[in-house]
Amino acid sequence: MKKKILLSLATFLSLAAISMSAEAQLSKVCKTVQTVPFRGTYIYKNSAPLRAGGPGGTLIGFRREPTLIMNRNISNRGATKIFDSRGRRIGTCPWASAIGHSGGRFRCTMQTANLRRSAVKGTRNAQIYFLVNPRTKLCARVPDAGRCFGSVKGLCNQLIK
Repeated sequence: MKKKILLSLATFLSLAAISMSAEAQLSKVCKTVQTVPFRGTYIYKNSAPLRAGGPGGTLIGFRREPTLIMNRNISNRGATKIFDSRGRRIGTCPWASAIGHSGGRFRCTMQTANLRRSAVKGTRNAQIYFLVNPRTKLCARVPDAGRCFGSVKGLCNQLIK
């Protein structure tokens, strides 16, 4: 009985240490975290429109590629890195302009399902973190990479996993 209690305590302490080290890793990447949607600043979509002829063209479908849209100019207009909840880098997305959104957008070229799987793989958690401003270490936290936050357009009515 005493052996089982000691084993349980040792397991608990090791899991707590892993959890604290994961939080420490993420805190090295993200000094400030804002959860999407944050006061209308961010919109996260699990898909992007596919249009014939570019912007304003006929909608012909959707790309299952994640996009973080920013309504304030807070980024560095370069590529951003995406991290899982343990602070492990799982992707990169380039910045692009966005009509009607002063901060532009990070339009990823990876598949939403792959991004979500990468986040869940090592953490059992679908949260992802976009490093919005590397200078100030400002991150935007998306509670689930497979769902939309702040939008109902595109494939936002479904979970992409």
